[in-house]
Amino acid sequence: MATEKYESAFARDKKEVARKVNGKDVTVIRFRAVAKYRVPNPAFVEKPEGKDTRTAAQKRREVWKQTGTYLEVPKGKGRNAQKQTETNIANALEAWREELNAEAARDELPSAKTTVGEYVKDYIDTLEAAGTVRPSAISDYRTSCKRITEGIGNVVLRDLTPAIIQRWEAKLLKSGKGVNTVLKYHRLLNSVCKHAMNVRDLDWNPCAAVKKPKRVAPSPNSLTAEQHARLNATLAAMDASPVVTAATLALFTGMREGEICGLQWKQYDREAGVIHVVKAIAKAGGKKYETTPKTEAGKRDIPVHPALASMLSRRYDVMVAMMQEYGIPFDDAAFGELYICGTVEGKYLDITVLSRSWKTLAEAFSLTGTQGRRVTFHDLRHSFATRAIAEGADVKAVAAVLGHSDAHVTLNVYADADKESKRRAVALVGYGIQSQGDVKPFAALAE
Repeated sequence: MATEKYESAFARDKKEVARKVNGKDVTVIRFRAVAKYRVPNPAFVEKPEGKDTRTAAQKRREVWKQTGTYLEVPKGKGRNAQKQTETNIANALEAWREELNAEAARDELPSAKTTVGEYVKDYIDTLEAAGTVRPSAISDYRTSCKRITEGIGNVVLRDLTPAIIQRWEAKLLKSGKGVNTVLKYHRLLNSVCKHAMNVRDLDWNPCAAVKKPKRVAPSPNSLTAEQHARLNATLAAMDASPVVTAATLALFTGMREGEICGLQWKQYDREAGVIHVVKAIAKAGGKKYETTPKTEAGKRDIPVHPALASMLSRRYDVMVAMMQEYGIPFDDAAFGELYICGTVEGKYLDITVLSRSWKTLAEAFSLTGTQGRRVTFHDLRHSFATRAIAEGADVKAVAAVLGHSDAHVTLNVYADADKESKRRAVALVGYGIQSQGDVKPFAALAE
């Protein structure tokens, strides 16, 4: 148990006071409670050699200090009224002393002096050292930490209130920061405050009382069914370059950019017609690195459509021909280590290079999605989900192919209800109604 600051408490100036409780006259004992504690004596002097010439005050290493407040307790009744009153006073004094010691213990915690900016930084450092969070997420946290530090970083963590957080977030929104960006900062701060509660640096989470701005879910900028088919036909007519192969993979599998860049030949089972997604390329702090998929659901097997198999076969031939041209001996095991969209020297396709190369293609094709924006490479993932669901695929199956652990994400974020699928939905319901034949109206309404 930690050393208690307040060692004793006693009562002074006790007197009886009349009070009304629930309409009844009662007598309470009002007294001044005093708690004593020691502090270093500023006048203390170490014993000198030879004759001790110090005064009595200089010899004391510590001196007593005290604090006080007024308390009231019920007056005892009956034969043992005096004893009961003294017990009530003693219990009240002890409870008050415990409260003082608890408050003193909290004041000794790191958070009593640590600022929000320092605490958030330490929290991120701890996560990074533990290795429980992906480097890309740590990089994102550090960016958010900068914004938190700029806004409320000088506030002592223990002094952080919902009002301070609310004003800061409102200021960010007013300055032009997007709602989703502010929510990202809020989520990090909320995680930090929850951690501070868990380790007893905070008694409560001030973020819990903040009214967050409503999240803006961006509408998927998918391809229409016609665009999807035309893009596939266009890519099929082009050389099997890294970006063309990557785009075809995205069209037929919905794989993420990093997963496509990290896909090796050994993870493509041509005989079974299956792609095994087991790793990806990610970036953090401007650096690229190999990692596992974002979630456990991200590790998955994806069936390969014949059109995609044809593109992969062409890509295979291109890479084998390049190896012959460069004088690199062919070996099945060594070839399996190569990246499908990479180089014959064993380098993977940089995800930034992929995005730029695709942008050039999309602009050349004047490829605009359902939201009127130029189609990004990630929009191809949206398009896969939209087309699959529009064609009647089971949502859970689509979620499994995309690597989503929650099918709601597939529906709410990735699947765009385009005009064609809306018409099909209305037509299907209309067909269902008409297929019932000549039915009679409900009697009550018919009259």
